[in-house]
Amino acid sequence: MSDSLSRPEFAPVTVRYSKAARPEKSGDALSLTLFTDGLRAGAKADLELKEPAVVRDAMLTMADILASDLRFKATDRSDYLAYLLKQGQRATKELWDAQQSFLQRRYAEEAAEEAPLDPLLTVSDDEIGLEVFSADESAYARLTLRSGEAYKAKKTAPGTTHIDLISAVGGITELRSYRSAKLCFEPSASDGDTRDIQVPYRWVRALGQMQAASTLPATEFEVAPIDLYNLLFTLRTQRAKKSPRALRYELVPGQAPRIVLEPWELVIEGSGAPYEGNRPAVVRTWGRRRLSLLARILPHCKSVRIRLAGAGMPAFYIFDLGVATLTLALSGWTDSGWAGIATFDLFGGDADAKLAKKIEASLSKEPKTLKTLTAELKSDQTTVRNALLSRMQTGDIVHELGDGRFHHRPLFDSPIDVENVRYRDENEEAAHRLLAVNGQVRITTVHDLGGEGVRIEGEIEDKQAHRTFLTSFTIDREGRTVDASCTSPQFRRAGLREGPTVPMIALRLQYARERAELERARGTEAGRKLIRAETRMLIRRDKDELTLMRVSLNDKKVIVRWGPEPDNMRMTQQVFSSSDEARDDYFGRLSSCAERGFIDASAAEAM
Repeated sequence: MSDSLSRPEFAPVTVRYSKAARPEKSGDALSLTLFTDGLRAGAKADLELKEPAVVRDAMLTMADILASDLRFKATDRSDYLAYLLKQGQRATKELWDAQQSFLQRRYAEEAAEEAPLDPLLTVSDDEIGLEVFSADESAYARLTLRSGEAYKAKKTAPGTTHIDLISAVGGITELRSYRSAKLCFEPSASDGDTRDIQVPYRWVRALGQMQAASTLPATEFEVAPIDLYNLLFTLRTQRAKKSPRALRYELVPGQAPRIVLEPWELVIEGSGAPYEGNRPAVVRTWGRRRLSLLARILPHCKSVRIRLAGAGMPAFYIFDLGVATLTLALSGWTDSGWAGIATFDLFGGDADAKLAKKIEASLSKEPKTLKTLTAELKSDQTTVRNALLSRMQTGDIVHELGDGRFHHRPLFDSPIDVENVRYRDENEEAAHRLLAVNGQVRITTVHDLGGEGVRIEGEIEDKQAHRTFLTSFTIDREGRTVDASCTSPQFRRAGLREGPTVPMIALRLQYARERAELERARGTEAGRKLIRAETRMLIRRDKDELTLMRVSLNDKKVIVRWGPEPDNMRMTQQVFSSSDEARDDYFGRLSSCAERGFIDASAAEAM
C-alpha cells in the first residue's frame, strides 16, 4: 500500500487567560466576570440576567458536556507491577525505573502535543452563543442565550473568542434565581497565563462533520421533557448486562413517539405531540449514557425536538429552555473510532470557492437560512449547500438548528487549509484513493448472521502497488466492528492495535455506499431487479406484545424468521427455481407484512 502525502496533524493555537474571578456579592445582587482569551480579544458583553437559574444550569450542562470522555481507558497496572517487584517476579528495579520514566515522558509529551480547542463564545447584538465539543469527539453542544429574554445587554462588542469554561464553573454555581445577577465576559489581561495548544486536525474534522450532519434530511419529532426524565431514570436504576444497548425510537403517524430501551424491550410511551411524518419509521441510536448529561436542564425545558438522520448518523436534541436554546448533537457511537468515520462523509463534493466567499460575507452581516441564501445569491440549493459545507469544514460557519439559520463564526483566528481536514488520517485518505478507481474495492459476500449482526467479506486491489488484499469484518448489533481480518502487512504486524487497515476502511466505505445506492433503487421496478441479496427487519407492536420478523433474500432463497426476541426466532426457508421468482416472493412478503401493520425497521439495523 503506497504512502499518502504527509500533512500536518495539528493546528497550533495560543490562548491567554486571567485567573478566574470570584463572584462579588452585594446584598441580593451578584456580579460575576468570566475571562475570555486575551489573545483573541474583541468580543465583550456586560449582561443583566433575567433568568439566572436557567443560565446557570445551561452553562453547567455545557461544562459537563465539555468534560465528558467515555472512551475506554486502560487499567493502571502500576500497583500490580510494584507487587511483582516486591515479590521478585520477573522484574528488576532498573527495569521498573526505566518503565516509569518512559511512561512519564510519553504521557507528558502526548498531553503537551494534543488537546481540543477551548469552548467558543460568540457575541452578537441579538444573542450570545457558546459552543463546546467533547474530547472524545462524540458530543457537540451549542447554547444560545437570546437578548431581551435571557438577559438585558448593557454593553456588547460583537466577535468570537475562546473561554476557559471549566475554571469558571465555581463562579457559575453561585447564580441563584432569587437574586439579581450581572454576568460580564471580559478579555483576559496581558499578565494572564499563556498556554500553547496543539489542536488535532482530526478533532476539527470531526467537529465539522457533526455540524454538517445537521443539514441532512432527517426524521424530526417532539417528545415531552418528562419522557426523557423517565428514560434517564430507567438508565440510572438499571444496567444492561448484554447487548444490544441501543435506544430505539418507534414513530407511527398520528401517535406519540415511543422510546424503547434495549435489550429489555422496555417501552416508554410518549406523552408529547403526535408524530407528523407520512409513514412509520424506526430509528436506533447508540451511546445512550451520554444523555445523562442533560439531567440538569430538564426542569427548565418547555419542549424537546429530536432530529434523527438514520442509524450510525448523529442524533440532534434541541431543548427549548424558554429564554434560551440548547442543541446537543451525539455521534452515532460513543467512541468516534473507525466504524463511525466510514459510515458517512459530508465533505466529499466539490464547492464553488467564489460562492463560498459570497456566503461568508453575507453571513458576517447577519445569520440567514438556506432558503434565504439561495434566493439572495440566485443559485440552486444544492450548489449553495455544498458551498456552506466547505466553510463548515474549515470551521467558519455554524448551523443553529434552533432557528435553522447559518451563522458566521470563525473557529480559528486565522483560516486553516482545507486539505488538512479533508480526511481523518492518512489511512482514510489512502482508502478514498482506492475507491476513486472503479473496481478496486469489491464486496464478495455479505452474510446475515441474524442476532449476531452482518459479516462483510471483500477483495481490495491496489493497482498502483500491484497488490491484492482480502479483508472481512463483522458489524454486530451495536454497530461495532468485531472479528476483523486482513491480509495487509499492517494487520499481520499489529492486528487492530494500530486501528483499521486501509483495505478495511475502503471496504467499509464501499459497503455503506452500496447500501445507500440500494435504498435509493428500491423505489423503482428497475432498481428492484438489481437487488439479489438483502435482509429487512420488521416489527409490530400490539399493546405490550412485540413481534419481530426478519425477511431475507439470498439469490434463489427466501428466508423468514419471526418471534418476540431476536435471539429466539422460528425460521422457514423457500428455494425457487430462479432468482426472479425469489425476488417477487420476497417483495410480496414485505407488502403483506406492511398491510398487517408491520413497520420496516431495517434502517435502524443498517450500520
